[in-house]
This record gives sequence, structure tokens and C-alpha cells, in this order.
Amino acid sequence: MELNDVLRIPLAPSDVWAALQDLALLRASLDNCESFTRLSHGEYTLTMTVPLGPLRARYDVRAHVAGQDSGPADAQRRTINFKARAEGIGALRGQIEMRLRAEEGAHGAGRERGTRIEYTVWATASGPLAELPTRQLENALRQLAEDFFTEFNAVVRAKHGQGPNRARGSAGRRQHVFLRPITLGGIARRSRTEHDNALAGRTASASHGVSRGVLPGVSRRSTGPGAVPNWAWAAMIFVVALLLYVARWISEH
Repeated sequence: MELNDVLRIPLAPSDVWAALQDLALLRASLDNCESFTRLSHGEYTLTMTVPLGPLRARYDVRAHVAGQDSGPADAQRRTINFKARAEGIGALRGQIEMRLRAEEGAHGAGRERGTRIEYTVWATASGPLAELPTRQLENALRQLAEDFFTEFNAVVRAKHGQGPNRARGSAGRRQHVFLRPITLGGIARRSRTEHDNALAGRTASASHGVSRGVLPGVSRRSTGPGAVPNWAWAAMIFVVALLLYVARWISEH
């Protein structure tokens, strides 16, 4: 399989090239990345969950920078070999090549300096993945690449003050580009913390109300943990009155 595409980032090639060396920015650009470690000699290991179609699984990935050319100030190239394996799903082995070139673009009355990124992905599947239709795998890989580069664009621009420090997407999936939860477990921990803080806030409010003798808008009778609401008291009184009326009617007839 071979995929290729082009995108443009309105920053100088030197800024984009530096971002590609920044582990924190790379990790922030990968959605559902659980770990990202730089080893020696240009090697990386990462664990990530891919939620896309036939690629849906948790992958252990090993990547190696096979070659890079910083070249002149306006042209750089980097080639990365990778292997991604998922238990029971199979593996993907391949190569990613990125070329950065300076590009001038119109901006108002002047010219805006930007970077054109051309990337190509070659991949070969093995195991159960290899039995799936090629077009299905290509579409999933293309979507994965587009997600990464779209997020990378947002992250780099935010770092240089050219956009809000928030990436594109729904609030639940894409939050703060530098501090957003990396894993679903992180989101769960964050939600649990917010829930605990809310409970603590309500407890403090309740304690304040009790110290004054009564909570605002709540009667003393309803402040206990097993308190019966007012409508239930009214219903019980009505039922008792109805039973007394029926008993009296029966005794008279």
C-alpha cells in the first residue's frame, strides 16, 4: 500500500523541523497514545489505540529514523521505518517519508512564509489484517495519517501563538493540545476527579448550611440522608384521610 498527501503549515521550515524533533509535541499530536519513549540511536517505542475500522486495536509500535537530511534552510527530509503489532489482529510494517519545503503564500499586502509538507506512507500487512480488502486498509491508514497531521498542524501553530491552544474536534475527544488526557484511562481519572471535587464542594456547602441551622430552600426535616420529600408526606396524609373516610362510610351503611 502507498499513500501520499500534502499539507501546509504557516510557519518557517526551521520551526516545523524543530517540532518534529520535539517528543512532547509529537505525542500531543497522536490521539489515544498511551506511551511514547525515545530510545537511543533514533529509535522510538509507543503504544496507542487505533479506533478506525479494520485497524481497531491496541498497537505496540517500534519506529526507527532510517535517514534524515537537514539540507539547506528551506528543505529537509526525514525517513522513518516502523512496525506496529496488535495481539490477534496482525501487524503493519512500512516506511514514512516526509519532505519539508519553504513556500511563500499571499497574506494581506505582503507575503507569508510557510512550510509545505509532502508525506508518503508505504505499508505491508501481515496476519489477519492481510486478509482484508486493500482499499479498506488504505482508507483507515489515510484517515489515521490525516488525523495526525491535522493535529500536528494545530499543535505547532498553537505553540507559536498562531492559534488557540485547543485542537480541532469535539471537546470530549480533542481537548487541550498540550495537557489533554492521552488515554481513555486518563479521561476516566479526570472525570472521577471532577466528580469527587463536585461532591466535596456540595459537602462543604452542606456543612456551611448546617452550621447556620438550615440549608437554603430546604426544611430541617429533609436534610437527613434518609429524609422523605414533602410530596411523599402529602401523599401519605391524603391516603390516610381517604382510608378513614372509607371506614366511616362502611360503618354508617
